[in-house]
Amino acid sequence: MDDWNYCVTTLPKVSRTFALNISVLKGDLHKSILVAYLFCRTIDTVEDACQLEASHKIKLLLHFASILKDTKNNSAALDQWITNTSVVDGSPADIDLLKNTRRVFNIFESLQENHKQHIISSVCTMAQGMAYFQKKFDIERITLLEDAAELEEYCYFVAGAVGEMLCNLFINEMPGLPTQNKKEMKKNAISFGLGLQITNISKDIVVDRGRGWSYVPRTYIEANGLTPDEFYSGKSTENDLKVLKSLLKKTVGHLNDALSFILAIPRSYARIRLFCIWPLWMAMETVAELHNNHDLLKSNANVKISRDTVKRILRLTPFICWSNNLLQRSFSNILKTEEFDSFDHFNIEQLKKRLNGLSLDNIPSKPQAD
Repeated sequence: MDDWNYCVTTLPKVSRTFALNISVLKGDLHKSILVAYLFCRTIDTVEDACQLEASHKIKLLLHFASILKDTKNNSAALDQWITNTSVVDGSPADIDLLKNTRRVFNIFESLQENHKQHIISSVCTMAQGMAYFQKKFDIERITLLEDAAELEEYCYFVAGAVGEMLCNLFINEMPGLPTQNKKEMKKNAISFGLGLQITNISKDIVVDRGRGWSYVPRTYIEANGLTPDEFYSGKSTENDLKVLKSLLKKTVGHLNDALSFILAIPRSYARIRLFCIWPLWMAMETVAELHNNHDLLKSNANVKISRDTVKRILRLTPFICWSNNLLQRSFSNILKTEEFDSFDHFNIEQLKKRLNGLSLDNIPSKPQAD
């Protein structure tokens, strides 16, 4: 099997959902985004390793970023990095991807130069950001994000930077894109990524808690009269649901920004629209599933939308993707409640200012206790 076929056949093994989305794209854009996703999946596997010390994760993440920044002069370093990942735990498909990282790099080298630069910027930012947050990890207790600001910062590194990359790749694909459309896409690209990530955080609360992390900000928990331990123990279902509602309310705000991103894509680029529509519609359906879900914190089972719901999205959206009005109507009909009609609007400038104040250079390999 050649390197490209390896990448294509590996994708559905590590993410059936993304494999579904990317199938709608064609040509160089399809190739570049597939490779970018496999890079992201590679470092995500390192971050998610349950049995690996944070210090090892930090070293692997930062080393990967340094290799990607100068692939032509880092062949030996890549071999060493792959050897070092032998201690990483994960699913068989994810571990196989780690072992075959060089094959992904081989395809990366064949991409358009401007595509490569966007991928390097995004994936390196992700790796460095993951390392930055790993230094907060305390193996002796649950590691909490403090507030909504820190939640945004973490989600920027693991998803918002990817939103920026996709936005840039899409704009490159659309010559003659009106300036206003370009501004609207750039304004909402990060928020799109944050919305999808916070959706995942909301549905994986118990799973993440088992890994020693809480991505639900401490301020959300304490504002509803609970300690973190009480929240995760399910002491008060009523208050637990208030915490979840706070998180979902923020999520819905970001997902509305994601819709604005999609509506700025010219209707003639239906494939790019569908690539964005499918994860957004699935995220909103997930929010609807999570809302007032009394069982979320009582089970380790992942919350998933039904296959019938996925099929309905895939069947319906190709017929309405050309119409902004129909898309807005379909989107608003997913979450049939007025409880999320008002939400705090995301301030991208404040996030950028905070990010500029974070030091991603010289991250210590040994995590520091708070």
